[in-house]
Amino acid sequence: MTDAGGTQSPFLSAKRQPVSFFTRPSTHCLMLILIGSLLFIPFLGRIHLFDWDELNFAEASREMLETRNFMRVTVNYQPFWEKPPLFFWLQACSMKLFGVNEFSARLVNAVVGIITLLVVYGIGRRCFDPLFGLLWALAFAGSFLPHAFFKSGIIDPVFNLFIFCGLACAASVLTSGDRLKRRRKALLAGMFIGLAILTKGPVALIVVAVTLFICWAMARFKPFFSLKEMLLFTAAIVFVSALFYGIETALHGTWFIMEFIRYQIRLFRTGDAGHGRPFYFHFLILLFGCFPSSFFAVRSFRREAGYGEAQQTLNRLMAVLFWVVLVLFSIVKTKTVLYSSLCWFPIAYLAALHVRKLISGEVRWSRTLFVSFVVFTVLVGIAVAAFPLVMKRKELIMPLIRDRFAVACMRRPVPWSGAECLIGLGFLSLCTAAFVLIARRRIAAALAVLFIACAVCVQLTLIIIGPKIEAYTQGGPVAFYKKHSGEDEYVRSLFKSYADLFYGKKRPDDHPLSYDLEWLLRGKIDKPVYFVGRIRQDAKYGSPDYGLTRLAKEYGFVYYRREPEPLSAYACRRNRRWLMRPAFCSR
Repeated sequence: MTDAGGTQSPFLSAKRQPVSFFTRPSTHCLMLILIGSLLFIPFLGRIHLFDWDELNFAEASREMLETRNFMRVTVNYQPFWEKPPLFFWLQACSMKLFGVNEFSARLVNAVVGIITLLVVYGIGRRCFDPLFGLLWALAFAGSFLPHAFFKSGIIDPVFNLFIFCGLACAASVLTSGDRLKRRRKALLAGMFIGLAILTKGPVALIVVAVTLFICWAMARFKPFFSLKEMLLFTAAIVFVSALFYGIETALHGTWFIMEFIRYQIRLFRTGDAGHGRPFYFHFLILLFGCFPSSFFAVRSFRREAGYGEAQQTLNRLMAVLFWVVLVLFSIVKTKTVLYSSLCWFPIAYLAALHVRKLISGEVRWSRTLFVSFVVFTVLVGIAVAAFPLVMKRKELIMPLIRDRFAVACMRRPVPWSGAECLIGLGFLSLCTAAFVLIARRRIAAALAVLFIACAVCVQLTLIIIGPKIEAYTQGGPVAFYKKHSGEDEYVRSLFKSYADLFYGKKRPDDHPLSYDLEWLLRGKIDKPVYFVGRIRQDAKYGSPDYGLTRLAKEYGFVYYRREPEPLSAYACRRNRRWLMRPAFCSR
């Protein structure tokens, strides 16, 4: 079989390659496990968890362990209906094994990152060859955003893996002639989609349904699933998702489902939580955030001949999945970097397609691609190298910043040696070496150096520069919360945050109204309350109306304390008698 240019496709070559230790799939899997472990696991706990998502999810998992209620997700010990519990189950297990800390909160995604490399390698090897599988995995590990988010504590990497596995199993039903195998694949597809629904909710079903329908339409509505296969697929989705939704509805009615639907509608209609962005937001994020894979992937969107049925099916699935996710979440009013993260699978796949052709000589490295790579790598390298130098002399740029809060945060004395600029210079050096190799037609070595340069740049940035950035944005409040976490007091932020709950270690046996900020500010509190606000809030909460005692005002944040009202003599005697009861003393 030949491709559009009339040459034999290397993917479909019948010539058998000699098998050695280094070409065995088992060796490749061990190598990917080792690479993933070295890239994703070390230094997971070096940086505090970030507001909002990382701390939100980690707090929900911590509260599961505190209350031992694993069916109902809570935040601040109040029902949290925005997400189902599967990710929190996994995170709670990690915390049970390794303690409630940053490492255990992020370990789930590090393990998922390793599994993702193995999954894309396995699918790529079966549909094409082992080299393609390795390139697909390398494109994932060596791109900016996918690499960084495998070292985070957010839901999306787990959700994306389940969605992709479900779609891949569904697509393989089309290419299998064995009836038993088709039914097994349909069952697996339904189970993975059910797990995705347990991870992030019914949005998984929307993405899958639209993607499969468009693929079916592009195949001119040829038979997709038989009736039995469709029943197996649907039954698996219902059974797996009912492990939570069915039990929740049976115990508490349809309240959770209805609240979740209302929340999703609000995300479509409004820019929720300050995440409103322009329509083209995700286009830019994917193009520049998934560098270098995105630059290769652009060259693979055109339709080409020369592929077998399984390869054509996978090509169509990846292209449809990319556009469905991109268009769907561009329409949604609420936009974050994570919403389009499912596009990382097709981007890495399409990049591997083009890279494989470059290595085999089917296509030549174009001048446009070369220039775009040079321009972007130079810009990234200069930005990473210049940032530490700018922060070392931050007093020069402070007059240019109009946000009083941001300027105050930057005044925190965070040490910058200037040596941090070596990260950007090293990135530029490795990319320059890659470009020299490209000029010498050593494409395979050049691409390996390029992906390694991106992975190393992300790693060193997270390890060295990340803690310094975190010190500016939330270092003071987190230290304050941790300081008062072991005391019999309330700690609360006056702005939207989950750091006060997680690092303040809020207890489930606190006053029933302790979740209510207004009660903490004006109610009859039973113990002292510490508050953390931003300087722009000081005019409000520092006024005599609230009666708070200001403890400190530094680096963009203000710290307050409120004392409970003194008890009357009668109340003191009554409380003393109550505390001396045998039932209380025995607890």
